[in-house]
Amino acid sequence: MKKRQEVYDLYWYFAYERQNIFWKKLNGEEASWTDDEILQKFKFCNSYRINDRVSQYLIKNVIYNGKKYKDEDMIFRITLFKLFNKESTWELLCKHFKDITLENFDKKAYSKVLENALLEGIKIYNDAYISCANKAFGYQRKHDNHLALLDKFFNEDKAHFKIINAKTMEEGFHIIRKYPLINLKGSSNAERRKKKPHIICVGVENL
Repeated sequence: MKKRQEVYDLYWYFAYERQNIFWKKLNGEEASWTDDEILQKFKFCNSYRINDRVSQYLIKNVIYNGKKYKDEDMIFRITLFKLFNKESTWELLCKHFKDITLENFDKKAYSKVLENALLEGIKIYNDAYISCANKAFGYQRKHDNHLALLDKFFNEDKAHFKIINAKTMEEGFHIIRKYPLINLKGSSNAERRKKKPHIICVGVENL
């Protein structure tokens, strides 16, 4: 138990010190923000996921980009972005289709753009965020299976309307989990929260 306690103590020290670094940087204090040599030398994930570079891009460019979108378009935009989780892929699609909405989504057209990028040696997925890659829809290419997922979810099943009308986070979770190729973490936590429903929100602004 002593060894386990030592690990716990080290973990909470790390969490505490890293959070202090976050607050010092946020308040504009100059480096270094800690006396810990490891935290000074090496990079670690942000204290809050929302502060990560890609998450900030999602918030500023996909969700709150100054345009008004229908609820179904916003859900589509967020889902599409998170499947690839790469800013350059999003910008590539925006370049070819001007704006990303459910109305202009064409599985074959999107696939052609992404396939051409791959043939030019361009990565279309974020290496730090590995999404499920099985051939759930029978395609050889990973991106074609993801596009087929979007087509089924939004165009065939119209599942986005169920998400829009969901009253709790748990309800939305159970709608999404029926589909392949979507990484859902914390499923056991969702099961335990049945008595504590959460309101679904599209995104977080101004954090």
